[in-house]
Amino acid sequence: MKEVRVAAVSTASFDGNDEYKNTGRAEAYVDEAVKNGAELVCFPEGYPGPSFGPMDSGGHLAKTPVEMMCDSAKRNGVYISCGNLEESKDLSGAYYLTNKLISPKGKILANYRRCQPTQPFTNAHLYGGKMHLLPGDGPMVVDTELGRIGLLICTELYIPELARVEMLMGAEIILAPFGGSHRIEDFARPMPDGHLSTTQCIARARAAENLLYVVTTINVFSTEQHRGSFVAGPEGILGASRSAGIVYATLDMERLWRLRTRYEEADDYSLTPSADHRPRSTKPGVIHLRRPDLYHKLVEPDPDAYDYFYYKQGLEAWKKEYERVRRSTRKPSGQPIQISDSGGGK
Repeated sequence: MKEVRVAAVSTASFDGNDEYKNTGRAEAYVDEAVKNGAELVCFPEGYPGPSFGPMDSGGHLAKTPVEMMCDSAKRNGVYISCGNLEESKDLSGAYYLTNKLISPKGKILANYRRCQPTQPFTNAHLYGGKMHLLPGDGPMVVDTELGRIGLLICTELYIPELARVEMLMGAEIILAPFGGSHRIEDFARPMPDGHLSTTQCIARARAAENLLYVVTTINVFSTEQHRGSFVAGPEGILGASRSAGIVYATLDMERLWRLRTRYEEADDYSLTPSADHRPRSTKPGVIHLRRPDLYHKLVEPDPDAYDYFYYKQGLEAWKKEYERVRRSTRKPSGQPIQISDSGGGK
């Protein structure tokens, strides 16, 4: 397939006891996206749920939100990326945060579980008191008719190794839905004068360094937050918004493969390039410029690393683990560090 039409949906989201209302809104978004030619519809982290509210959706729905998304995918003949929290079958009070990819036949092709969750106190703030999100097994890439799709969740996009591993697993598109915060101030907020937010910069970098497309979406809990969807390719921004709604983008898969399978060519440096030459806005073939023999530091143990498996010592072990890692033991060369009461360096 030469082109893929993507609908990146950032939603005016309900939470708490009203979260069940997200499902009907999600169905409407899918219907609208398909009318506008979308082949892949992407929703934010944990959407439509249940995630922020009761795990049984308060008894308001005849089916689970995910089952209703499967029905919507089949009815519309479209791929859907959506998410929820899943209760652990083995550990009471613990959950997995998922990013699911549903096929046009209404089948769940992949159920990616976030492998690097955030700390429990953050989870409790975001997910209605649900503190303990267990780590999944690892990165996931799915073969589809649209291309090879890699799945991440939220700030896992900030971990360059995860996106790089998915690229090495064959990913051509990475879907990284963000959860969003109930606060106005956060790292996803747009910057003044049209500058990219931190999250947008990260998405743009992951797309360029891995020669793939990155699609991000986010829950919008307040009209004052001014944030929305963002779609980046190796050569630039394909779509962005500052509010809830749908951002459409066309992913040129043929162009992607030209960038992936070629290095620089003579026409790139000629003052009189050939008539069919299309200037490049990124470095072609960069994914092959690798020296794995230099990367051993990446897999060495880190004394400051958070232990995602603290729960094996009991759920309350998170407090001890958090105190252990919240203040880095590293110091700038020759300079002491003073730690403030809030845990930040100065």
